[in-house]
Amino acid sequence: MFITCKKVNSDKSQTTIGISQNSILGKIKNKTEKNILVCAHRSFHKFAPENSLQSIKKAIEAQIDFVELDVRTTKDNILVLMHDDSIGRVSTGKGFVKDYTYKELQRFNLKINDSITNEKIPLLKDALRLAKGKVIPNLDLKAVNYKQLYSMLKAYDMEHEVISFIGKKEKVMEMIGIDSLYATLPLSKTKEDVWFYTKNTRSALQHFTEESFTPQMMKLAMKNNQLIFINTLWNEDDDFILGNTESMDRVIALKPAIIQTDHPKLLLEYLRSKNLHN
Repeated sequence: MFITCKKVNSDKSQTTIGISQNSILGKIKNKTEKNILVCAHRSFHKFAPENSLQSIKKAIEAQIDFVELDVRTTKDNILVLMHDDSIGRVSTGKGFVKDYTYKELQRFNLKINDSITNEKIPLLKDALRLAKGKVIPNLDLKAVNYKQLYSMLKAYDMEHEVISFIGKKEKVMEMIGIDSLYATLPLSKTKEDVWFYTKNTRSALQHFTEESFTPQMMKLAMKNNQLIFINTLWNEDDDFILGNTESMDRVIALKPAIIQTDHPKLLLEYLRSKNLHN
């Protein structure tokens, strides 16, 4: 069974393509007909070390829809989870991910704030196995060989079970050159970006910014059946955790498909209270 997604040509005339309901994009499209979905920023990092297996487990337990995983490559070409290019902020080690082998990284423990835990820097493949069928990974690709990544996803039959945030146009095009059906999540800052990705990719996902997340741009997105992802990691989250929902309500009112937050469990409960998540 297929759902319809509009495809915009260079002259801005509209054609349609079919997206299987069984694909990740089809599943997201179906869920967001009535729901706003929630993505846990850095893998539920308020309650476990960011980008740790424990944080993924906690996101699954809380029934969060997506979990963000930051992916980097070690000295011996192993894909691991780490947000920064260096390991000092979140672990007991120092230096850059790219200068360590995976085995060497295992000497260090992950921290949450200033507390040292027993968690280690995890392999991406272990995170994928843990998440499969339970939570959708949002892979933020920091320093990654896309062909290597895709081969791993394919090996776990997950090449169409993840989405990937990609900030640069040339890297988006590189990924869809590997697989035109890959669920890229490109960064759209302007109207021109929106049209470019609508015209040149088959993924309905777009990551709006504070500049592009406006009523006018959301109207354009909905006209083209696009699925908009937005962060509330700064002012909205700061207000929300203090019980002031006004700024979060303004985000919700524009009806994005996915909200990424540092407080996913709290946001999920709030959306449910407004009948915006089942």
